[in-house]
Amino acid sequence: MPKPRLARRLFTAYSVALVTVMGGCYWLSTVYMASITEEAEFERMTTTAIRLADALKQVVDVSDQEQVTRTANKLLSSNDQKFELFDFQGNRLATIIHDKLAKENEAKDDQGDALPNLKQLLDETKGGRIAKTSRYNVSKNSRLLVVAVPFSFTSTPLGALCLSVDTQQTDHILADAFKKLLIGFIVVGLFALFIGWLIALWVAKPARDLARAIKRVANGDGTEPIPRSEVAELATIAEATSMLKEKLVERGLTLGRRDIEQEAVLDSMMEGVLAVDVRQRIVGLNQAAATLLNINIEIALRQPLQNIVRNPAIRRFVLQAIDCRDPIEDDFDLTGPPKRTIRAHGTALRDPSGEGGAVIVLNDVTELERLEIVRQDFVANVSHELKTPIATIKGFAETLLDGAINDPDDNRRFLSIVAKQADRLEAIIEDLLALSRIEQSEGSGALPLEPTRITDLLAVACADCMPRAMEQGIMMNISCDASLFAEVNAPLLEQAVANLIENAVKYSGTSQPISIRAGLEKVSPEGKEELAISVADYGCGIQAEHLPRLFERFYRVDKGRSRQAGGTGLGLSIVKHIVQAHGGTISVDSRPNEGSSFCLRIPCIR
Repeated sequence: MPKPRLARRLFTAYSVALVTVMGGCYWLSTVYMASITEEAEFERMTTTAIRLADALKQVVDVSDQEQVTRTANKLLSSNDQKFELFDFQGNRLATIIHDKLAKENEAKDDQGDALPNLKQLLDETKGGRIAKTSRYNVSKNSRLLVVAVPFSFTSTPLGALCLSVDTQQTDHILADAFKKLLIGFIVVGLFALFIGWLIALWVAKPARDLARAIKRVANGDGTEPIPRSEVAELATIAEATSMLKEKLVERGLTLGRRDIEQEAVLDSMMEGVLAVDVRQRIVGLNQAAATLLNINIEIALRQPLQNIVRNPAIRRFVLQAIDCRDPIEDDFDLTGPPKRTIRAHGTALRDPSGEGGAVIVLNDVTELERLEIVRQDFVANVSHELKTPIATIKGFAETLLDGAINDPDDNRRFLSIVAKQADRLEAIIEDLLALSRIEQSEGSGALPLEPTRITDLLAVACADCMPRAMEQGIMMNISCDASLFAEVNAPLLEQAVANLIENAVKYSGTSQPISIRAGLEKVSPEGKEELAISVADYGCGIQAEHLPRLFERFYRVDKGRSRQAGGTGLGLSIVKHIVQAHGGTISVDSRPNEGSSFCLRIPCIR
């Protein structure tokens, strides 16, 4: 039910008060007018009665009806007056009705209408006083006014002269006056109501303006000022509202800054954050969590978790986190693409009312898992790679100590094997040290660079591998613009290219060519360029399942063939870290029995 407005309430109260006051004034006016009219009529009748009584004293015989009538008609001026003469015993001595009413009263008996309170009138006049009375005539719907004055003849009191007047005509005049007065009151009242409505609107306007301002504040619009009022109560409300608005604006700014800071913190986190309520509806989600779970933030918010996240293990974990008081942790595998391993930490949330939910922190540990596998493989491989030559050296040394040193043929052969294994052990250690130095420069970003002619760099790398290539009849074709310069670390990049060429020579067939190409490639519309160096062979190629781990330390596609070829298992890992130290990338494209192509891409300045 709508509540009445202030202006309407003020107007209603004003209308009730106005109608009450004007009604009372109208009633008092009618009573006063009737009263003064009656008093005036009594005064007129009293004067007429006294004059008539004085005139009748000149009549010798009051029983002479005709003489009395002639004398009375001279004094009776209206057609509604009636004259009666009574003695003190109540006997009517004479009755005179004005000529205009004579015919109307012919049918009445001699006694006529009985006067009201006749005995009381006679008693009062007997004492020499003038008596007055009135009576309402129901049949005529009018009043009868009676005035009685003492009557005496030759100083002898005879009785009372009663003059009665029917007020029907006067009442009609009064009624007409009352109607006109009522119409006047109604017109004035309507005008007063109109003025009152305007005043109510004017009085209520500050309250309406204040209400609109408060509603704007409630809706979050605090730009417009709160209107002031001259009314003390409204001024107090306006002042309190202004203070409230300032506090709300300040609190809103604080909450806004807090929300922005919280959103910035959540968006900058590498970990995914997912918050749900007790009904498993998503109430919070950062971009990292959306990326991990492959969902849209705008669609996911306020939606049930089971409608957004399809992984049943995660849904069970969230439900367990809501019900469990202690933090929980678990790992999940996401099928992808790409395939990921997620480590989830869940904590229940509770508010004072007992309602709550859970917050889930998601960490992508795919790379950590891979690095752990790499670490384990590295420890196993480095132990194996170092153990093999050491065991060989130890075995042949013990053989020599057991007496084989005295056999010239055996000791020379055994010492040759020991020297070869020592060289292999030295190569492994040198590669490990080189790899460590490259990683240090990669992490510090302090790799020294200098302008280098790329053609010369490729020529030096090819020269290092030329003896073995010539043994297998392999031709190395270099394709590079002689004017190509780039800022690189020449010794490290030479080593990287030489490692790739050495691998190409090892795994290429006899008389198969090797292509070495270098050039600049545009990588952005702004004109950024990068140096691209590719080494391609047409050898046995590499199977696809080995490509993701090809650049790991000591990883071998064919362990037997790699050791037979004299490799340490660190060559491609060294190449990868040299390229990363330059801020570049390395890629490989290989197909079994078709060959392999390794490409280095390094950002450079010509």
